[in-house]
Amino acid sequence: MDNAPEAASDHQRIAESRMWHSLDPETIDAMLASGEELRLEAGGYLFRAGDAYRKCIYIHMEGALEQTAASGDRREAEPGDVIGLASYLDGDNYRSTAQALTECRLLALPGATVQRLEQESTTFFEAINRALAARMRKARQVRETVRGTLARPVRQYMISGLPACQPDDTVADASRMLAERDIGSLAVVDDGGRLIGLITPMNLLLALANDAAAPGDKVDSVPPDDPVSVTPDTPLWQVEELLRRHRIKDVAVVDQNEAPIGIMSETAMIQALAKPPQTLDAEIRDAADVDALVRLRRKIPVAAAAVHESHRSAGTAVRALTEMHLALQHRLVELILDDMYREGLGRPPARFAVVVMGSGGRGEMLLRPDQDNGLIIDDRVDAAGHEWFRDFAERLNPALDEIGYRLCPGNVMARNPEYRHTLTDWKAKLSRLVANPGRQEARAANIVLDFSTLYGDDSLTARLRAHLNQELQGGRGKMLFRMMVSDDAKIAQPLGLFNRLVTTSHQGSQVIDLKRTGLRIIVDAMRVFALREGISRCKTIERIASLRRLGVFDADFAETMRIAFEELQDLLFTHQLDQVERGEIPDPLVRMERLSSHDRERLRVSLRASRRMRERLQYNFGVVMH
Repeated sequence: MDNAPEAASDHQRIAESRMWHSLDPETIDAMLASGEELRLEAGGYLFRAGDAYRKCIYIHMEGALEQTAASGDRREAEPGDVIGLASYLDGDNYRSTAQALTECRLLALPGATVQRLEQESTTFFEAINRALAARMRKARQVRETVRGTLARPVRQYMISGLPACQPDDTVADASRMLAERDIGSLAVVDDGGRLIGLITPMNLLLALANDAAAPGDKVDSVPPDDPVSVTPDTPLWQVEELLRRHRIKDVAVVDQNEAPIGIMSETAMIQALAKPPQTLDAEIRDAADVDALVRLRRKIPVAAAAVHESHRSAGTAVRALTEMHLALQHRLVELILDDMYREGLGRPPARFAVVVMGSGGRGEMLLRPDQDNGLIIDDRVDAAGHEWFRDFAERLNPALDEIGYRLCPGNVMARNPEYRHTLTDWKAKLSRLVANPGRQEARAANIVLDFSTLYGDDSLTARLRAHLNQELQGGRGKMLFRMMVSDDAKIAQPLGLFNRLVTTSHQGSQVIDLKRTGLRIIVDAMRVFALREGISRCKTIERIASLRRLGVFDADFAETMRIAFEELQDLLFTHQLDQVERGEIPDPLVRMERLSSHDRERLRVSLRASRRMRERLQYNFGVVMH
């Protein structure tokens, strides 16, 4: 006689679940009658983060189903658990990923049925409300306990590019890659590019020392570290917890396909949290009107000079300077939104992101930046909503000009309809740029493709960046890259025979345009290389480091470019500080008579290094330089 327990019925699974345990039998029967059975094979996805909401919720019945939240947290669903409830409550795209670990069976319940049951059944309504309350409590807890830098997503601070090998590669190959690229972790991936583990120099050293592996053995003979991974949307506070809990120094960053795209190290975490002093933070945050922002804008050079004096580092000072500029602009957006609300125009009718481009997007703003910005609007916006955002943009750009950020000469601004689109239209715009780049578009790309969120929903910006990286894969950006490089080829560098400095006359001085003929060469080159490699970070120094990690540049070349960039940046920054002290308007034209012999040599050597960068571009992209 078979004494095996009888398999639970679907009615029983729902009735015994934590969410639905209070439902009456009639309501459960109504759910089962209205739902449609859905089966998933092992490895299949119910949905992925970013997929459009399908106007239903899913009740898990059988099998092992794993959900990965935007934060990187993973949990396995239990029978009766509701999948996709957040999108039902918000009417928004899915923000998590649900994947079947084994064959799964689910009940798809239409959103219209859920709404009807909420109206007809008090217990059903209360069950949904409990789930909503739990979600709000969790969100509130995070907001109240984690603020500032720790609440930001890891993609803003991660080291882009995680070199990888496969299990069949040799131990010697892995050792060589770690040594040549001076990296602390090497990803091990399967044939599908999914992360299996991390190999460190210590793994290899112990295996070789204990005769557990020989240089010619395969990498899979060395036990890798179990990978602790997060997604680009994971907040830094969760990364900090993972580093501490697992007692590790690196956390891998993976995309939605589990492919490694970067690393968040303990050192990168410290750098993210160790912000330079910014004496204007509190004043900017408390600014009550535009006039207050105008006064604060005038204080920025003094504050930046203080940071430079205390740190003797242009990089640190430029970082502090950029964050003050962006904090001012962020506060201005808040004031404009408040004004529109008080005027009866209401709050923003849809999710949106104000993005900064160019030097702002790279975090490399100096003392007199102009404004390069745009607006990404959620796709679910109607005609009235478009009009609201047009009004907002028409206010934003003149207000930025009023507080000291000049209107962009190339009209790369949110009030220009060409830079104010829904997310879908932005994606289409970038797709056209990649597929059929014109000369003017390629020139604008050197500004537009360095973008980051100033204010609003950063997930819109992240999705646009992911789309751009996807469009550029497989060599599809070759023509765009050639045209971007060709635009720089027209710039005559100020070096003559035997690398002597060549100057031009300006208002009685012999000058060199340090921004256009020096820094720009390196900045633009790193942008092209980084875009080709799918590197999402925009800061030039971080791009150089990532390109070295990926093996695009060798250690010597990367170090040369880093030093040249920092030297040119320091020369330009100190030149502009000197101009402010003299009562002059900051510009990029370095006066030769104001440079010491030592600074002239720094300039000459750095320009020579940037010339090497041009030669590297010519070799890689087949563009003839002038």
